[in-house]
Amino acid sequence: MKRKQRPSAAAADAEDDEPSQPTLVLDSFSGDVCAALTARYGRSTAPQHRHLLASAAAIHSILLDDGLPLTPASFLPAIVSALQAAGAADPDAASALASLLVILLPHIPCSPSSLQPVAASKSASALAAFLSSPDASQLPTGTLRSVVKSLGHLALHLDAAAHWDAVVPPLEALLAASVDNRAKVRKCAQESVEKLFSYLEESGCAKKASNAAVAMFEKHISLAQSLINVESDFFEGEEAEAGHMLGAMVVLAPYLSKKAKMRVFSDAYKLLSTCFTPLTRHALKLLGILLDHLKAQNVESEVESLVSLVMAYLPYDEKKPDDTIVSALHLFKSCLAKLAGQPKFWVKTLPAVFEAVSGESSYVFMKDILLTLSQYVMKRDKESHMKNIEECLGAAIFAMGPDKILSLIPVAFDKDMLTCSNIWLLPILDKYTYGAPLQSFLERIVPLARSVQKASKKVKKARIRKDLLSWADQLWSLLPAFCRYPIDLRQSFGSLSKLLVEILKCDEWLHKHAAKALQIFYFVVPQQLVDGTRRLSSDQDVEIYTEISALFSSKPNNFSCARLERCSKKDACKAMKVLGSHSADLLCTFADYFLESSPEKRDHLKDALRCLALLSSSTNIRELFVSLVKRFDLEDAPLDPESIECQTHNVDENDKQSIDAAEMLNDKRSILLEFISTLVEAADEDLLDIFFGFIKSSLLNSSGSCDSKALISLSIILKEHNGYSLAHLDEILMLLHGVKPDSDNAVLESKLLCYQYLLVHMIKVNEESTNKKAFLIINELILGLKTKKESRRFSYDVLLAISSSLRSSKSNSANSDLQRLFTMVMGYLSSPSPHIVSGAIAALSLLIYNDANFCMEVPNLIESVLVLLQHKAVEVTKASLGFVKVLVTSLQSEKLLNLQADILKGILEWSSVTKHHFKGKVSIIVPVNLNTPEKYKPFIRSVEEGRKGNHNQAEGAESKAQDHERHDAKRRRRVHPNAESGQETPGRPMPKGQSAGKKQAKDFHFKKGAARDNSHVPQSQQSKASGGKGDMPNFKSKSKWQPGNGQRNRGDKSLGSNKRARNGTFSKTQDRGNRASVQSRSFKKRKSGATT
Repeated sequence: MKRKQRPSAAAADAEDDEPSQPTLVLDSFSGDVCAALTARYGRSTAPQHRHLLASAAAIHSILLDDGLPLTPASFLPAIVSALQAAGAADPDAASALASLLVILLPHIPCSPSSLQPVAASKSASALAAFLSSPDASQLPTGTLRSVVKSLGHLALHLDAAAHWDAVVPPLEALLAASVDNRAKVRKCAQESVEKLFSYLEESGCAKKASNAAVAMFEKHISLAQSLINVESDFFEGEEAEAGHMLGAMVVLAPYLSKKAKMRVFSDAYKLLSTCFTPLTRHALKLLGILLDHLKAQNVESEVESLVSLVMAYLPYDEKKPDDTIVSALHLFKSCLAKLAGQPKFWVKTLPAVFEAVSGESSYVFMKDILLTLSQYVMKRDKESHMKNIEECLGAAIFAMGPDKILSLIPVAFDKDMLTCSNIWLLPILDKYTYGAPLQSFLERIVPLARSVQKASKKVKKARIRKDLLSWADQLWSLLPAFCRYPIDLRQSFGSLSKLLVEILKCDEWLHKHAAKALQIFYFVVPQQLVDGTRRLSSDQDVEIYTEISALFSSKPNNFSCARLERCSKKDACKAMKVLGSHSADLLCTFADYFLESSPEKRDHLKDALRCLALLSSSTNIRELFVSLVKRFDLEDAPLDPESIECQTHNVDENDKQSIDAAEMLNDKRSILLEFISTLVEAADEDLLDIFFGFIKSSLLNSSGSCDSKALISLSIILKEHNGYSLAHLDEILMLLHGVKPDSDNAVLESKLLCYQYLLVHMIKVNEESTNKKAFLIINELILGLKTKKESRRFSYDVLLAISSSLRSSKSNSANSDLQRLFTMVMGYLSSPSPHIVSGAIAALSLLIYNDANFCMEVPNLIESVLVLLQHKAVEVTKASLGFVKVLVTSLQSEKLLNLQADILKGILEWSSVTKHHFKGKVSIIVPVNLNTPEKYKPFIRSVEEGRKGNHNQAEGAESKAQDHERHDAKRRRRVHPNAESGQETPGRPMPKGQSAGKKQAKDFHFKKGAARDNSHVPQSQQSKASGGKGDMPNFKSKSKWQPGNGQRNRGDKSLGSNKRARNGTFSKTQDRGNRASVQSRSFKKRKSGATT
């Protein structure tokens, strides 16, 4: 990882430095230095060379005048003296003299030294004093480096064993230069001091040299330790010198004495921290070298502490360079080698280290394996093998991130050959990418996708164009994957939002990817950033890793990834602000496209709009909606639909135009209603007032064409805002009461959905005023159970959904809420209308089937229905038998022991009645190993024998009953022309056409075990989904029967059912005389017996 270089070091590296000087060949000039230099540089016009020759000539003259030999050794004292005299005042002369010194010193052999000890000591001390002077720092880098190099060479001519005092000044000067802020000076000094320490070790002066090195270490270590928690990429001044000191100690560590090594190690290991600092790299190298030269018993306690520090540094961080991770692992290896006699310590630490490097840093060690796996993909023969390889690559993508995988296995497009390499990797990336940077998608994937997309437009061959478009689609489909827990949300979302807007305007085929990405962003991310954490709780931490674990066949349960761990509250708030700042603009853009799109294209934008609205303020949403209402000219109330219908009798051209205008307004209103449904969740009370007013206006003034969408939007309001729903309860009930579904199933379903959410809220709030109004909704649902097939199915589904909502409630009163629902329905058992009573029994049967055990907790529930087995009305008897059938089939027999006698007494009386399927139904209920009276045992034996044989006694009885009933129904229709009037004949069974209970009896037909007779179960009884509107769930039964089915049998309508208004609402004129519990439009207190 590249890091910003210190300005001072960069400047030093940029300075011009003298080129390396080739060795002079003095033998060709009889040892004449001046002649040799003139031969080499005499023709050069460079100023530095002219100065060099002039300086050499001047010293040459002096030596001649003094009668000294013209050898390099004779030149040395004169050059040092001239250099001291020139100093910083004459930098050109100083540079020339320093260069001359560097050129001549290699010609003075060190062993044996041709210099006199006194001359060498004098020259070395003079150069050391020159380097230590304040003026030296003002000289160019090249000059200083030449002086340092010359001093290092001269120091090797000193007799350290005999004259240690002569070594001290140059040693200290070189150690000081080894921490210089100028990189070239520092490097030259460290090379020179390393050679000097090696020489001193051979001379037996290692301890004295070590003391000098330790003194330098102690001078800077305190400052270095204070910098380990400083977040900075580089240091300057004294802080930088502390880091350079560690670099110098890395060079000197092998030459230090044992005591010095231990002293340095005891302080150096404390320089490690969990984060990377400019000291980390040098500290790791120094500790590694020291461990290699120290014995285990001397540093055992420090090594154990060092292991903890190394393990704390290993977990991946994008700011940690890869080479430091590798160095830390090598250091850990050295630590374990020193602790070879402690296997328990190995067992304790190794797993933690492996887990720490299992993330992105594992790329350093695993890249060769990944390349091998990618080669296997090219040669795969079996799909099973490919699955294993895919999971291995998926684990690598999750651990390292897609960036490193793509850098190793690049997906590239060849424009000339029209081929795309490694395209097989895209589905794997799509599946396993979590916590990736958005910028990676913008920089890597988007340009590649656009390049492929652009090439597809120029290709004429259909097959090639198809391949190119497929590749482009696979590349764009990675967008949602990169939106899963992005690590650079704040930095990159602005760029991504621009891309999304561009996609909306230009590339229609990419809308699904943009919408899915926004759905992930605005639904998952905000929830995970609440309270300053990426997930709301530790449980959600488990959920995300469970989600990832499910991608692998081995189902690992110890996933961890630094990118998905918690973030600070400060970062979370900033991320939310970034999302919110772009939400308003994106919402307007998506809204414009939504309103202009066809219905099939609008579906995939709804979730995106809903998520955008959640992060936008209500003020922005309100302004947007009001502007759209004005834009569609819907501010004024449209014409009364009834007046429009009256005018259509005498249609002229003006009337047609007005009708067309009204239809256009209804179309616009319909679109806005659909748009409202995506905004409701994010609305505050003021905005809800606006939405509800628009919905109400649409229901009253749209001629019914917008009713379904208006009710869907209303149902979402009722679902998401229970407080608002209860505050406007009377108005909402009156509005729903006025809706006339007629034959429009979508309107009926949406209306019942509104009732569902309202009833749940009303039961949960448990207030007397709302409980009374709740009966109005229950009354509507019970009537729905006795109507045509689709209405009955919708009512079934709503009752199931209400029961499920009350049962799954997290409140402490969940059981009491559900019991309250049972009690309210049971109130209708006392109604004087058999039609209502049978409907209530059907509702109870459905509810206990959904939760059979709970029915035992409802007081008097079972007893109240068993009593109705003796009811004179056939439909009530049928419904009661159906209830018992559900009860005994769903509930364990031991729980029915107390009710055994009552059940047998109630059902066995009907075992001899073949009409209305009574005998067949009883034959299904009875075989539950209950003790039966003597007079019914022949019937029980015949049923059991029929089940054991190849034929079914009950089936024969049922078949005969069907034939008899079919003939009987025809006869009665001829005899009773007013059979649809709703009147009943007391004391005699009702014909099939009058039995609304027959449907309920069939609905609760069970098959228990393979040996049970299921010949009475209609083939069409399969549960159907409620249709995607709202949240009504699919309820799966414990047997093949599922509630809520529409039947295909004839004769399901009860007496008077054809006289009931087809709008499914309360009517004063319908079923008069036998539906006492049906309420009027006044919503006053009920007058029937259906009270609790």
